[in-house]
Amino acid sequence: MRPAVDAIQEGKRLAQGGHNSAAVVFFVTAIEILLKATLLKPVVHGLVLSEGLAGIIVEKALGQPGFDRYSSLLAQLFSELAGMDIQAIKRKETNDKLLAECTALQKLRNQIIHQGATCKPELSSHGLAVSVAVYELVVQPMLSKLGLHVIEHGEIQPFGG
Repeated sequence: MRPAVDAIQEGKRLAQGGHNSAAVVFFVTAIEILLKATLLKPVVHGLVLSEGLAGIIVEKALGQPGFDRYSSLLAQLFSELAGMDIQAIKRKETNDKLLAECTALQKLRNQIIHQGATCKPELSSHGLAVSVAVYELVVQPMLSKLGLHVIEHGEIQPFGG
């Protein structure tokens, strides 16, 4: 999870320096790392009993970018492992669903990267809020249900470890 923490911190520095478009790129990167690398890949890998097959299955299931490509897998895992409906999660500040906000930010990030789009400070602030919410409302609860927690520098350990 350390790369996600680093991406959020870099995004904050960029936003403070007025580089809002670049900040959005880092905040969306953090969201993707939190959802895919921190949660989905290890959980899917752990569910497959054959070590040789695990890597292949993880790559095929999660190798493509885009939240919509793995949202059903994410929803099912959350339902089964954490008893949560991830598709219903919302930040307190909005009626928009968190995954929909993630998807909208990802589209903005793609426009920034592929079309040279720029954005205002409000959008980089929104990116920060959403990336932090993904950590607080999605990652932490799932890790807790799995008997894990985050310690210093984004390292994940078992409770009591």
